[in-house]
Amino acid sequence: MPFPRRDRFGLAAFVVYLVVSVTLFGRAVLAHPSSAYLGATEDPTVYMWFLAWWPYAIAHHLNPFVTDLLWAPAGFNVTWTTGMPLAAFAAAPITARFGPVASYNLMCLLAPALAGWTAFLLCRRLCGRWLPALAGGAIFAFSGYMLVELSAHLVLILVFTIPLAVHLAIRRLDGELSASVFVIALAATLAATFLISLEIIATLTFFGAIAITLGHWFGDNANRSRIRALAAPLAAAYAITGAAVSPYIYFFFRPGHPRSPINSPGAYSADLLNFIVPTPANWIGQLPPLADLSRRFPGAMVDTCGYLGLPLIVIAILHFRAHRGETRARVLVWSAAIAAVAALGPRLHLAGAETVPMPWKIVRHLPLIDNALPARFALYADLALALIASLWLADAAVGRRAKLVALAAIALFMAPNPGRSGHVTPVDLPTFIANGDYRQALGPGEITVALPYGANGPSMLWQALSGMYFRMAGGWTSITPREFQSWPAVNALLRRSVIPDFADQFFAFAANHQARTVIIDERDRAAWTPLLGALGIEPESRGGVAIYRLPDSELARWRGVGALAMERRSDAQRFAQMLRAGQQWLAANRPIARLTPMRAEQAGLLPAHTANDPDPRTSNGLFLGPLPDNEVGVGVVGTWDALAPLARQYQAAGNRVYFPYPHRLGAAPRGDPFMRLMVVAFSPDGLAAATPPSIPTPPR
Repeated sequence: MPFPRRDRFGLAAFVVYLVVSVTLFGRAVLAHPSSAYLGATEDPTVYMWFLAWWPYAIAHHLNPFVTDLLWAPAGFNVTWTTGMPLAAFAAAPITARFGPVASYNLMCLLAPALAGWTAFLLCRRLCGRWLPALAGGAIFAFSGYMLVELSAHLVLILVFTIPLAVHLAIRRLDGELSASVFVIALAATLAATFLISLEIIATLTFFGAIAITLGHWFGDNANRSRIRALAAPLAAAYAITGAAVSPYIYFFFRPGHPRSPINSPGAYSADLLNFIVPTPANWIGQLPPLADLSRRFPGAMVDTCGYLGLPLIVIAILHFRAHRGETRARVLVWSAAIAAVAALGPRLHLAGAETVPMPWKIVRHLPLIDNALPARFALYADLALALIASLWLADAAVGRRAKLVALAAIALFMAPNPGRSGHVTPVDLPTFIANGDYRQALGPGEITVALPYGANGPSMLWQALSGMYFRMAGGWTSITPREFQSWPAVNALLRRSVIPDFADQFFAFAANHQARTVIIDERDRAAWTPLLGALGIEPESRGGVAIYRLPDSELARWRGVGALAMERRSDAQRFAQMLRAGQQWLAANRPIARLTPMRAEQAGLLPAHTANDPDPRTSNGLFLGPLPDNEVGVGVVGTWDALAPLARQYQAAGNRVYFPYPHRLGAAPRGDPFMRLMVVAFSPDGLAAATPPSIPTPPR
């Protein structure tokens, strides 16, 4: 049956967006879709693993919600990360035939086209014109949010259900859908959203509730009545969704597997300037002044997604001025403004500098939304601005020349940067994985430690491409389970930094996680020599990897020694190192103002590879440097249970102790399992006279 005319136009819009997506992003991967992937970090390998995991679990009759392939032997509850089962099942035929890299690339190319298409349908519903709706869909599909998240987070660009949910709600409000059809269609849309991303379903619910509230606030009596009548069908749709995904919800709340907090909302908030200053993901963002400025924005560059674009902001202002009395214009503009303010997070950042508190500081404590990263809320501002732009472009009161100038400005300011460095990452597998050599070197289900560890390397992809042949005492699931965070050896591996007695620390970790081998790409072996050389093991070379087989005698010595005992030992040793380095620095009459762990290392006061950046506070958990009032701070990162003996010792000596730094330690924290920085403040004379802590011996 031929499509009705409007549906043919809708299909044409999808084809346009898909062609643009493939042209911009797919050229480098289409010829060899399994040999490279879209993205600039190792984060995409997480989604490749999940694309392989769900079909594998079902085919092997495994519980798909819990796996011991990762973070072995305890395992991991995959509902606590970005599992995206719907995407995995949709891509299963491609994954089975061409592998998870190819299916990941396909999903990345489809995501903007699907988002643009559903946004086009919504824009067309509001503005009634094909070309303005096509522009609105393109604005959403290739927004600053989408361009940035495309480089790392497949789960965050599969957002086609958001415009679809709004479209259904508007059609129900206008009486075009019966209550039963609306409930079923919305429940299917919400369930699809849930099975792609818990974060997206939470934020869709939150900002959808805001839009409905605004509609009720600004609407006349008739509109308010229709909105109130929407409450029952909405509740029914959510109830059906909850029932449909109840197994997922059950395992989400089920205890017994390692969990960890998600990233800090404050560290992943939008910078105010990012609304008008793009990152290099946009064509104009590669201009040196803009690129230099965007590097100051908080959070990782793969989550600096707050760019809205000056032309769209101007269009929103013009549209609001012309239609300020209309409910629709007021709802859209206020929705965009609220989403933008929320994206700024709990504190305002301006060119990277943290300033005054913002409303999200209060709102962030709401359930379900508390772990969402604020910068990503720009997605909802993008959708509102896309709708406003389509309405403005369809407005007969706006001149043709103004529309052409606006379209040209939007194209210039929003254009993607297809030549962005690092946009495509090659898949360079050792033959150990590519040719199946792992089957001769490892036993089925054997637990190994793959390096680079966690998010720093391709271990997730290695395991997926091996058909889940081996297990790992590690992995990367967007979070590191708290139980693993507390092992000093894990933190040393994650940051590739030397810690005291690394061999003992590593053997204790491996023994308690039943790991028998370490696997590392031979090409990366030299970089790991400062750490792995301490193990005293001659590795075996096979298929392009080095295999360190851990001696049973060493593992037996440390079996049963827990993380807390090893952390207390490591924290005391690292604190003692910093203390002695500070004492020797001052004894040599070096200025306090120049003291940092890296400078102490360069002066021979700390072992090589101890510090990994030039600041007094290093990213690998050390502090050594000046404090106000000519004092010297000495500190380490750890859990309170491990650091408590150090805090008591130096408080008893009359020193000021900060935990978590920069807050002065008051009452002992209770039930605080997080890794935090403890700093002890010394006067120069007090530092010279300070006694290093005793080093506890773990029970064996």
